[in-house]
Amino acid sequence: MRANIWSSHFVQINRKFISITGDPIKEGIKVLFLARLTYHEQYGIALNIVDVEPSFTLGEMAREKLENIEKLKKEGVFDSNRKLHFTLLPKRIAVISVETSKGYSDFVNVIKGNSWNYKFELSLFPALLQGDGAIESIVAQLETIQKIKDNFDVVTIIRGGGGDVGLSAYDHYQMARAVAVFPLPVIAGIGHSTNETIVQMVAYANKITPTEAGHFLIQQFHNFSVRTETAREKIIRLSKQILERNEQNFKQQVKAFDINTRLRLHKASHRLENLQSSFQFVPVSLIKNKEADLLTQIKLVKTYAKRHLTEQQNKVEMIEKQVVLLKPENVLRRGYSITYYNGKPVTDVGVLPQGVSLTTQLYNGELKVKVEEITKNSSES
Repeated sequence: MRANIWSSHFVQINRKFISITGDPIKEGIKVLFLARLTYHEQYGIALNIVDVEPSFTLGEMAREKLENIEKLKKEGVFDSNRKLHFTLLPKRIAVISVETSKGYSDFVNVIKGNSWNYKFELSLFPALLQGDGAIESIVAQLETIQKIKDNFDVVTIIRGGGGDVGLSAYDHYQMARAVAVFPLPVIAGIGHSTNETIVQMVAYANKITPTEAGHFLIQQFHNFSVRTETAREKIIRLSKQILERNEQNFKQQVKAFDINTRLRLHKASHRLENLQSSFQFVPVSLIKNKEADLLTQIKLVKTYAKRHLTEQQNKVEMIEKQVVLLKPENVLRRGYSITYYNGKPVTDVGVLPQGVSLTTQLYNGELKVKVEEITKNSSES
């Protein structure tokens, strides 16, 4: 049936609708209205709309939202995106937004203006963020990103604030499901904190503003930096302990050797005195022979002392070289690697399920690998 809203009524009705819902009256929404039945000889019967009840529109939106949530839960995909593995350093970011929006500008300023100089690679995928075309536009960009998903670590949906009606697209089943089943973690930064949309619920992380979404990604770099600094400090501390312990042992051995050497020299001197006393009537040639033997013994003692000190010095140098070789960068340089699972080093293949994605740290970069087969050593029980 034909219905009219005359301009004299529309301004007042639309103002009321905006004050309650946060958005103007537009196509595609359900409304409850008050109308007068009129008849015109030329145009026939029509309804003249004189008022609209905004709470009805909000109620319809809430009902559809609950139905879509239940539908996603029954399909078993409601928590799928939140269960994905989040990469250690989310450097490559696919951004669904509008280049001219303030939300996108705030997000870029936070990411590129971070004072720690963390480097991010941003790729913008322009889309309508509200209105009738938002659903089709955002879903289409998600499909585009999925085709080249290996080029990205994470996806962000960036939008400024708005009313409940303006955000109704983010409660739509098609868009919410596209986010829930997306193979990369999705960060929602759609600038709305009053009523959480379904897209925000199913996304890996919900950040109520574009700025907070940017800080969330920067924090991931902070977390890695803290772990790296902790490991560096631990290596330095342990290396110093090893050097100090070996230095102390070396000093103790030198001290012990010095005491033993002095004792031997004292005994040799005492023996010489005894020989001189016992053989004072022996021919001079015999005394000289014994004196030569004693000098030889003294030389041997000195030679042994020098050789022992050299050996101990070599041991200390060997330990210092081993400490240098144990530095992580030198271990990686020799062809070794460190494999991480959920951000932790892997030491036991028994904790890994098949098909899991791992991060392998090499000397000059990282590899993303997927476990196809697990084989345990035959010597293990």
